[in-house]
Amino acid sequence: MADFQELLNSLINPGEDGPSPTIYDDLSAAYTADTSTRDAKIQVSEETVAQLQAELLAAKAANWDLLQQIPTNDPGTGDTDNGDDGGDGDSDDNIGDDDDFFEDKD
Repeated sequence: MADFQELLNSLINPGEDGPSPTIYDDLSAAYTADTSTRDAKIQVSEETVAQLQAELLAAKAANWDLLQQIPTNDPGTGDTDNGDDGGDGDSDDNIGDDDDFFEDKD
């Protein structure tokens, strides 16, 4: 059986003998074969997408569970040190250390 494009070209340019008497049936059969292949590929792709979405949802749920297990700095526990000193690199504890060096010696 010829593919759809070959049959269509034989209908457009029939030659001296004219188109085949079964050209329309052949075109219909070739088109149906092409669309059934396409439909099968679409179905497989949709099943793959559904499977991947289910895996993604499971991964998101597992990630959420892990995030919930991370201890938070709750003000009621007394643990409020998050290791951030304001981002300027200078700690308030070191202010005044150099005051003795720059003291006015009048």
